[in-house]
Amino acid sequence: MIKIQTRLVMVPVVLYVICLLIGCSRATSASPGSPWFHSAEQAVEYGLHEEQVELSDVLTTITVDGEELIFYEKYGAFGVGGVNEGSRGYQWYRSSPYRNFQGEDTPYMTGGFTVQTAKGRNVNILAGKVFDPKITSMTVKGNNEAQVLSVTGHSRFFFMAHQSPFSELEVTPVLGGGGSQDGGTKGTNR
Repeated sequence: MIKIQTRLVMVPVVLYVICLLIGCSRATSASPGSPWFHSAEQAVEYGLHEEQVELSDVLTTITVDGEELIFYEKYGAFGVGGVNEGSRGYQWYRSSPYRNFQGEDTPYMTGGFTVQTAKGRNVNILAGKVFDPKITSMTVKGNNEAQVLSVTGHSRFFFMAHQSPFSELEVTPVLGGGGSQDGGTKGTNR
């Protein structure tokens, strides 16, 4: 009789835990508790406040297919947030963890990751950090094109949104005199 009662009690508990796990594992672009605002600027201000980031820590804002992505630094780490536009207004979200590039014996580090926008679009991001003070910018080659990325912020980040697979991008540092340093990396952390 005690075994039957224990099993009867365990069934609702197990069902509750399963429902909780399913609900928590759902990927959402914006936290359901995040408030909605009348403007994108208000949503960004709120999001930066929630992330404990100052407006001066914002590196840049880009628009990808009509969606706003905000690149910023937080305590030396690289962050990407966004603004969700919906019928109720604008809402802040951050859909990827912070990236913390650390290196002592290397002039720079790179990494590639994908963020998902509020509309479900995957955006490839190349980001990195420069440790060598002689490096003033980075050249990225991919799809037979080259792009020069500035080294920005207190933490000396460089970054871009791209469409090529990370493994097909070649990243090369540019020294202060304008010359390129040998040994660019192709889709690997350096």
